[in-house]
Amino acid sequence: MDKQLDIFKKFIQDKNLIPGQSKVIVAVSGGVDSVVLLDMLFRLKKDFQWELYVAHLNHGIRGTEADRDHKFVANLSKKYNLPFLHKTVDTLEFIKTRGMSEEEGARILRFRFFEEILLETNADMVALGHHADDQVETVLDHFIRGSGLAGLSGMRAKRGNYVRPLLFTNRGKIETYARVHSLDYKIDSTNLLLKYQRNSIRKKLIPFISKHYNPAISRVVLRTAQIMSETEEYLKEQARNGYQACLINFKKNKIILEIESFLGYFTIVQKYIIYQVLEHFEIHSSVVTTEKLSRVLRLIKDRKSGKKFRIVKDLHLLIDHGCVVFTKGITPEFEVEVIPGKSYRIRDDEIFTIQKISGSKNITKDFTTNTNTEFIDFDKIKGKLRIRNFKPGDKFRPLNFRGEKKVGDFFTDLKIPLHERLEIPVLECDSGIIWIVGYRLDDRFKIDKNTTNILELLIKKES
Repeated sequence: MDKQLDIFKKFIQDKNLIPGQSKVIVAVSGGVDSVVLLDMLFRLKKDFQWELYVAHLNHGIRGTEADRDHKFVANLSKKYNLPFLHKTVDTLEFIKTRGMSEEEGARILRFRFFEEILLETNADMVALGHHADDQVETVLDHFIRGSGLAGLSGMRAKRGNYVRPLLFTNRGKIETYARVHSLDYKIDSTNLLLKYQRNSIRKKLIPFISKHYNPAISRVVLRTAQIMSETEEYLKEQARNGYQACLINFKKNKIILEIESFLGYFTIVQKYIIYQVLEHFEIHSSVVTTEKLSRVLRLIKDRKSGKKFRIVKDLHLLIDHGCVVFTKGITPEFEVEVIPGKSYRIRDDEIFTIQKISGSKNITKDFTTNTNTEFIDFDKIKGKLRIRNFKPGDKFRPLNFRGEKKVGDFFTDLKIPLHERLEIPVLECDSGIIWIVGYRLDDRFKIDKNTTNILELLIKKES
């Protein structure tokens, strides 16, 4: 085994990048990096009992040159006797209405393609041909764009279903390997165009810094990226612990953190706790600007109950009596006509049941102790029965209370958190609210000595 292949194998083993018997999709553009990656993986295929696939995406940008590359990779897969997965997309059409660069659009479409074929083949991972010089360019590009620690950490050898087995080596050594093994490859002419920032960094910025400031700039950048990566990992771990310490409630579309505990952490850890929240909602931290993140921290620090802020399109923040509530989406409004003798699901885990019972039934115990069960005079109902969300402005006459009261004021008296109020169901008929479900009956519908027909109202958790 030659030296480069030996180092390649050791890097894969040390980093546990590709376990034995893995199904691996090899992303092959036709350039020297991906061609060498494919050859190296193929040479180790039997040792590790890997199942390899060749994947190629035509971005629809380079015309006949892209067609040439497609044909070349197709023939390459035949040479290695490997399945060939391919697709053609229209990158320029894709970016037209999305306000992004060709580079960004191509990257998004490329990873969409990878996700599609991961599902299609049930493969374990996609192997990408990025190397150490790509890492240097990536870190400098992120620095210029104003990235934080995550961006300055560069690309990871393994992230999710994606591995980069060539990060241990550089472009020069890859080209030497191709020459020694007589590997043919294609040159992408767009890699020479300085209108693309990555090309400009590679062709102009790095050589300029190397010539005028530090000839070892690449090693310096890689060392800095390693330090940043280690710092990033430490902060993530601190944030994971902090998140758990601050967490009050956790649901699919809602996270509640205690403000007092949250503010006990350094500002940088607070930011990473927010990133933990974003990750739960599958929102990438890059979509939240520094300005928005600062606004979020300021609102939490001010602790003014009732303050709201939309962090991104679908994620909202609410300061609520010592808590910060993150909600994805909005509470869906519902209004359902209900009929005695039937049950209805009104929230994710709650069932509402309404049934007519005999007036002679002994209801004293349930009537006085169980807030999830109520009994009303059926004959006092006007029109149809409906169950719906609470709405601001609702009014009712609480049981044994003189006069009318706003439901919102009733909630305030009971210290019900703001974020819970819109989720509380209300039972009503044409003449008004009958029951704030689980809390209080309206006095007008209570049972009295003249009651002959009774409705039993029951709300319970689904078992």
